[in-house]
Amino acid sequence: MSNLKQEALRKDIPIISDEGLSFLLNYIEEHNCKSILELGTAVGYSAIEMAKLDSDIHIDTIERNPDMYKQAIDNISKADLKDQINAFFMPIEEYKTDKKYDLIFVDAAKAQYEKYLNQFLDNLNKDGAFIFDNTIFHGLIYEVDSIESKNLKNLVKKIIKFRENVHNDSRFDIILFDNIGDGILLLTRRDSET
Repeated sequence: MSNLKQEALRKDIPIISDEGLSFLLNYIEEHNCKSILELGTAVGYSAIEMAKLDSDIHIDTIERNPDMYKQAIDNISKADLKDQINAFFMPIEEYKTDKKYDLIFVDAAKAQYEKYLNQFLDNLNKDGAFIFDNTIFHGLIYEVDSIESKNLKNLVKKIIKFRENVHNDSRFDIILFDNIGDGILLLTRRDSET
């Protein structure tokens, strides 16, 4: 187990599960992804793991929490990956670019997933993919009616609605991997849309 992962777990910093990370890294290798946008840097764990796959991989990653951002910058520097990973300190909504990405990995505010999809769809290469993490949200999507906290119930309902909306959106092919980590949603554009 890497020191960075141990430290994140010790401090209760949310990082991608081992299964989710394996899926992500396999996808990057199998599809030869070189340009990646990550929404939600946290301490830089997943960005570092992705960058370590290949020196030709370049990642733009966005974090709005100042403490997390500072830790991420330190961790990226310690991993000697500053040439491959650009971390931006800002709300995701404020990030604007004309860049095209092979992969957009979303591990940020779950209630905003649909908004992020629409915001960054034009930044996705035509044969690229979105990967969304935490789409079963600790299994709570299956027991939404038993959630007592109103805020938590609303969040879980937004995740369920996002899953339903993309499932019914004719622009996309979608595969749900509810058995991997905390749920992974893989979304690609249909050929007719390119």
